[in-house]
Parts: sequence; C-alpha cells; structure tokens
Amino acid sequence: MQLHLYNEVVISVKDLETAAKIYTDLLGWDIVWEGKGTPTQTHFWGLPETCQTDELLLGFQGLNYGKIRLVKFNNVYQQVIRSGGQAWDTGGILDIDLRVSDINWAYNELTERGWHGYSQPVTQTMGPFTVQEVLLKGHDEVVIAFVHRQNPPHPNPFNLEGCTSPVYLSAMIVKDLAVAQDFFVNKLGFKLHNEIAFRGQEGRSMFGLPHNVAAQTNIKLSIIGPTNSRDALLDLVELEGIKGEDFSAGAVPPNRGILMYRFPVTDIESYAKMVEANGVPLRCSLQTIEIEAIGRTKQFAVQSPDGVWLEFWEKLQD
Repeated sequence: MQLHLYNEVVISVKDLETAAKIYTDLLGWDIVWEGKGTPTQTHFWGLPETCQTDELLLGFQGLNYGKIRLVKFNNVYQQVIRSGGQAWDTGGILDIDLRVSDINWAYNELTERGWHGYSQPVTQTMGPFTVQEVLLKGHDEVVIAFVHRQNPPHPNPFNLEGCTSPVYLSAMIVKDLAVAQDFFVNKLGFKLHNEIAFRGQEGRSMFGLPHNVAAQTNIKLSIIGPTNSRDALLDLVELEGIKGEDFSAGAVPPNRGILMYRFPVTDIESYAKMVEANGVPLRCSLQTIEIEAIGRTKQFAVQSPDGVWLEFWEKLQD
C-alpha cells in the first residue's frame, strides 16, 4: 500500500475555453487531453444522469504530477464554492501555488486580464524561507498563489521565464490546525514535512489583512504530502484569532472553483480499509469508474474536517 503525489487538481469552471487560455496562452501549460467526461464519473459523484461534463487536462513540461483538470458541468445546478471569499475564510481549497521567475510579471499580466489581488506582491519571511508572493483571484473565484523564493533561491530546472512549475503546493485555510493535521497525518497516512509558526509583519499582508491586524496575527502552517517528496505538497494554514466565512458545506461536485485533489494509490483496497479503520467515513464508496486520460480505476473519496474533497484511485489492468 503506497500513496503517490497528487496527479491532478480538479477545477470546476463556467467557461472552459476562457479559463484554459490563462494556463495555456499565458502560463505555458500544455493540453494533455480534452473531451467529454464519463457517466461513471458523474454517477460516482451522485449527480443526475442528465449531468454531463466537458473536460480539459493541462500538464506542465510532461510531468505526471501537479496537473490541472478543468471541468465544465452541464445540466445541473451549481454555486461558487468560495463566493466572495477572503483569503482568511475557512473551508474548501484556498489556492493552487505556482512558482514564477518574476512576481511582478505575474501580478501585471493577470491584473491586466481582470484578475485581482488580495494585496500587491509582498515579501515575507516564513521560518527558513524568504519569499515574494501574491494571491490573485480570477475565473470562478479561483485563487492562484504566485511565488518567487528569494532565499534560499529555488532552482529553475527548465530555465523558464514566467511560470516555472506545475502545481507544487496548494493551501487550505483551516479552523483548527491540530484537527486538520491529525486528519491528514494520523488518519490518511500523509507525511509531515514542516511546521512553521510566525507573526505577520506590520504593513502589507499576502492574506490582505488590515495592516495593524497583520502585525498582531500568529500564522501557523503545516506542510504535508503523501510521500517524502518535496513536490506536490499541501499547506494547512491557521490564522489565529481571525474568523470569517466557512465554505466547507459547498466544497462538493459540481460546484465551481478549486474542487478536489486526486491521488494515485498502490493497493487501493487496503488503503480504503485503513482509512475507514482510522474512523474516516468514505464520502463515496470504493467503486470502479472510468476517468478520461487515466483509464478504468477503482476509486473512493473522503472529505477533510474543513470540507476538502479528496479522491484516491488505482488504475486497473486492461
């Protein structure tokens, strides 16, 4: 039994073509596959038989992890998962993180296309790292964190300008960090990579907090992943003393926004039994379904204490 890096982040969108252009025309992603989703997939999610999906799978430099699958749901009611959400609001997935060679390039290019930031780019020291970062919100209230690590410098293996990575991290704002960490590490078997606690600095905040509040806010992070790899990680974030909306209830298919993570698993049946034995109910039971561009799989889904939808799958032999 073995967990692997998330191969996909699934994003539910209103307009497939408009959303795709951001990733392909601006950020340099490749279209891996496009077409119709399968009825077994929508059945797995408990959606009506009349619901169909149009899908587009995006990849970065041929890597098998950190891909983005854009899904347009048809003939079904939807709401936006984090409608009007602020960066400190809990529930669902806050963002996907992409490395960039120039933070101001990302900010200028995206704002020219109608995206807006919770703040202007900010330089922040978090534990051993000094990063430039900006959170930008665009189509379907999707938030992308564009990150340039200043110290220690992060390698750019493809020697690219602009976007230099697939989805290498994704953040969730959680109500209780201890509870969230226990769920992922002790119940799902994820690895704990880093625990970082720091106080925000007075002035501009990547979370868009008022300047005086930012300086008084303790921020706690747990960086986790399904393996020991530093690729395709998850970031659990608690902002102590800050309380906003909780979007947990709406973080389900077919609602729009950053919808879910998909993790390949070796020996899915044993893993499902372990998860249930650890007290985690299966949101969708273990089933055989067809996922376009992956194939015939066995798959189940769970939700985190903050409503994050996670799917685990194993490809079946043809």
